[in-house]
Amino acid sequence: VTTEKFLLLIDQLSVDQKRHLTIKDIGIILERLSSKILDVERLDRESESDDCYNWTIKATIRGDVLRELGVIYNGNYYAISEHPGYKEESEETREDVEEEEEEDDRL
Repeated sequence: VTTEKFLLLIDQLSVDQKRHLTIKDIGIILERLSSKILDVERLDRESESDDCYNWTIKATIRGDVLRELGVIYNGNYYAISEHPGYKEESEETREDVEEEEEEDDRL
């Protein structure tokens, strides 16, 4: 079973981490997680603040749920999880469809 999901990777500078991740860095991280993240359709970077970027990854994953995945890259720990903003949106869409089906049943 594979599922399309929006994932989130937070890239925050720290004392140990002086530079932000590049597209190449993200590619290497995703390659290391290729047993769970099968394909990437889209990659967007949003600036949260000067020292923090949010990477949104539209990907095909193995299974239907992605628990948080962690990877150590260049001595720093990065976590990839389901994007909370998109997760709620997809659940609301399912609820709307269920409500419409219930209305159809009553008619």
